[in-house]
Order: sequence, then C-alpha cells, then structure tokens
Amino acid sequence: MQLENIIGVIQGIRETTDIIYDLFLGEKRAIAAMVLYFSDLTDLYEKDNSRTLLFGNMPIHGQIKRRSLKLMAERREIFKNKTLEGLLALHKANIEIVYDNVISVTIKKGVLSASLEFVVRDNLRKKLSFSIERRQIAEVESLINKLLPSKVK
Repeated sequence: MQLENIIGVIQGIRETTDIIYDLFLGEKRAIAAMVLYFSDLTDLYEKDNSRTLLFGNMPIHGQIKRRSLKLMAERREIFKNKTLEGLLALHKANIEIVYDNVISVTIKKGVLSASLEFVVRDNLRKKLSFSIERRQIAEVESLINKLLPSKVK
C-alpha cells in the first residue's frame, strides 16, 4: 500500500464551539484530526469553589486558556510524523472525508464568520460543516480548488 501525501493543513477549524480540528488534506481524502475536545476541559468548567464566588470566572478562564493551548500544542506535536491513516486512528472523534464520496464543497463567507461545508455520501447523504477564520479563506479556497475543483459550489 502506497502512502498518501499530505498536500496541506488547515489548522483550528471548528465543528462546534468546543471541538477544534486540524484538517489534513491528502491526495484522495482529508482527515479532520481533533486538537481540542469538549471533554478535555470538563473538570475546569465543573470547578465550584469559593474563589469563583469572590472573583468570578476570570481565574477559571485563564486556566482553561492555558490548558487548551498546552493540549493543542501537544497534539500538534504528535501529528507531525503521522500518516493520514495514523491521524485517523488517534481519536474516535477524528473524521475521514473520502473525496470520491464528496458531492459538493462550499466555502461560505459571511460578514462575521466563514465556513467550509462538505456534502458527503457514505451510507446516507450528510453535511459536515466547519467554522473557519476569515483570515483562512484564501488558503482554504486554494487547497479546495486544487484538490476538489469539480465539486466546489
């Protein structure tokens, strides 16, 4: 079996507000590799202590930010030497998008937000939608147009 090259990576896309992925675009498929999962920070959100009553949530938000950045850096370090198959196997929340199963790809540009949407047929037709940063739009358009030109809407 020949290894599939990774053509590009789009970091920090969000499926929801509390699940962050890096999207690895290969020659025949993409892997959305989980960088931060909602359960990674559950213990911090559940903390109930007297400091929160006195000082509000600011100390907790600082802890959440620090842990998030640390976890994301650690996971991205693990990603560095992985194949697409290895990336897919790292976490049960990772998503495989096989290009042959993609019906269409849409890059939506709003005033305040942007998104990347794949309509995919596996057993059923489904839509995978990821929020992207506005500063990523040109990079996303370039990669998607290179890899899936006939499927861009």
